[in-house]
Amino acid sequence: MDFLADLSHRLLPADGAMGTELFAAGVARDRCLEALCVSDPALVRRVHRSYLEVGSRLVKTNSFGANAVRLAAHGLEHRVSEINWTAAQLAKEVAEEFGAHLAGSVGPLGAASGVDREAIFLEQIGALLDGGARVILLESFTDLEEIGLALNAKHTLHHCPVIASLACREDARLRDGTTLADAFARLREAGADVVGVNCTAFTPALLAALPAPDPDLPLAVFPSAGLPIDRAKQLAYPVSPAQFGRDAAALARAGARLLGGCCGAGPAHLAALVAALSQSA
Repeated sequence: MDFLADLSHRLLPADGAMGTELFAAGVARDRCLEALCVSDPALVRRVHRSYLEVGSRLVKTNSFGANAVRLAAHGLEHRVSEINWTAAQLAKEVAEEFGAHLAGSVGPLGAASGVDREAIFLEQIGALLDGGARVILLESFTDLEEIGLALNAKHTLHHCPVIASLACREDARLRDGTTLADAFARLREAGADVVGVNCTAFTPALLAALPAPDPDLPLAVFPSAGLPIDRAKQLAYPVSPAQFGRDAAALARAGARLLGGCCGAGPAHLAALVAALSQSA
């Protein structure tokens, strides 16, 4: 079924954090995670499958930072097309096994000055589309201008659905003080099909800040479950899978249609989320 049509008929559980599982598998924290699509595709497939096996029905490509600016830190800025195309192909293979949706993950550029930002997004999104992505997920953006450039790039390339997801402060505002309601309105005007938040802890402030459900603009929420406490050794999971499931149920009651996990959310968290959503449906 078409992604937006599916989302209009039911709550959709998405996947969790790719980086969390790659680090848990022993990948060094200074590695370029996106390059693993080329150097260790079996590991990337295994992470995708681990989420789909517990009931996730949307899988994100391992391409969050696979743009020319971020890849330049690893000397890989000339392999943007290869890495993104491969990321889409790997996720597509596994998603098709489970009848799940595939979203091409695109993150912010980070420190980028003196570059054509829209051209950089065009390069990455174009490669994801060529690789088989038919939904684009813009995630963890904190700057409305930058996510607007990414939206323009996507619209230039393809009519496929686009999810525009922001990372907000603990008070549920963007770093410049913009409320989520105002930000979502601007994203809708810019052509987003789904709006949301990710890389954000579940808090009463977040729940209160979510706008009333709008059938014409579905809401996605990918809360974090934990952050690294020792960058060299281990991750902390202050939010248990059981609590994560309860939080997901609360978000569903508030109107969220697409629910997944961000930092620290592994397959156990997503299994609890799937169970909670099945009871909320």
